[in-house]
Amino acid sequence: MFIICFDFGMKNIGVAIGQFYTKTANPMISLSAKNGVPTNWFKIKNLIDTWLIKEVVIGYPKDNINKNNIFIDYIINFANILVSKFNLKIYFYDESYTSYAARNLINNNFDFYNSFYSSYNVHSISAVYILEMWLKYNNY
Repeated sequence: MFIICFDFGMKNIGVAIGQFYTKTANPMISLSAKNGVPTNWFKIKNLIDTWLIKEVVIGYPKDNINKNNIFIDYIINFANILVSKFNLKIYFYDESYTSYAARNLINNNFDFYNSFYSSYNVHSISAVYILEMWLKYNNY
């Protein structure tokens, strides 16, 4: 059974797919967005259909909850659209420092990581971090 994760952003939304059994995730794509709304819903539908997705994790800025109320409104709007379009169960999970960790991974000097992650951007790798933490700390 698979689950999808979105690292929400106003211009880019990172995507990762994970599995409950291994509690691991892999980066997929980064979606273009305009004001937090994906410009191509077909890509999301294709991922949901291909991986038989029923549940979604969305990164949520827990550390900045009082500072980014407008940003959080955009995240809630995105979640509501996912529910209405695809009838998915939504979970929110703290995304604090995942972009920093993803940038650190991309910029490090280890050849394995650089070659493996070279085709992914910070948003999809951040989605991996969010999803793997969620899988680790939720009892599935």
